Amino acid sequence: MCKLYHLFPDGTERREKSTEALESPGQDEANVQQKKAQPARRRLEWVEKMFSQNRPIQLKVLHKMYSEMAIVKSESPELFAGDRVYLWEQLAFAFNYYGQLKQAEKCLRIQAELQPDKSDAFLNLGVFLTDRGFFQEAIAAYREGLQRTPDCEFLNYNLASLAGFTGRHDLAQKAINEAMLANPSRGLNLLAKAELCLEREQYEMAVRYLEEALTKLEAEDWQSFRLDALSSLGFAYLELGRLDQAKRVLQEALALKPDCALAHELLGKCFQQLGDKWLSRVHLKAAQELTGRR
Repeated sequence: MCKLYHLFPDGTERREKSTEALESPGQDEANVQQKKAQPARRRLEWVEKMFSQNRPIQLKVLHKMYSEMAIVKSESPELFAGDRVYLWEQLAFAFNYYGQLKQAEKCLRIQAELQPDKSDAFLNLGVFLTDRGFFQEAIAAYREGLQRTPDCEFLNYNLASLAGFTGRHDLAQKAINEAMLANPSRGLNLLAKAELCLEREQYEMAVRYLEEALTKLEAEDWQSFRLDALSSLGFAYLELGRLDQAKRVLQEALALKPDCALAHELLGKCFQQLGDKWLSRVHLKAAQELTGRR
């Protein structure tokens, strides 16, 4: 699907302590609040220590971390200002690692609550739901995020890809148009636009978008998406009968990933149309072996 991006704040402002000898009643209250927040700070420091171990954390420990963070949110939510709000995101990824989707969603929704002007949490939630096959729920999550940030190209890109995959082509077209308005030169957006053209059998238009997307994707260093673009371009060339061009881009795709089953299959069909039966069999057999077909 798509790549995940997170908007990390620059940090919270820090007020300098007053150099006055006498403290005002307001300062007394602030000192009381600081002392009250000390246990909450220690809870978060323990959570951060758990994450710093750089190894999978046991599920029972993750639940303990969730409980500790929930207490902090209830008692001192201001401590989640700045980058610390992304502790909820880290916890969501950890729960998702164990297949605990509901618990991961709880974490992301708390993150969203603490970031009312951002949609990072909905982007991740949509990906988690998609990976588990909950496509309509994922679409709902992306649309929920877009209510906050209508111009987010990443939400729109994911929504367009998933809507197209599930046959909701009008929604896919609308979403990718919004993504392209937000960033018309982004290679990923051009790739998504091309995929919609392929679904509608608009091969000439797809070729134009794919050729431009490949240039952008190389500059953006998106090698994994370059493979998708090359395979799609090879398919479009085949449909248009442009066999030499199809052979060239599919061989380029295999140079990027020699075990790409789709590229082998398309190249096998290409050689078949070119009359090279031996190379056709070689690539079709490779495709069958890679996909486990008999």
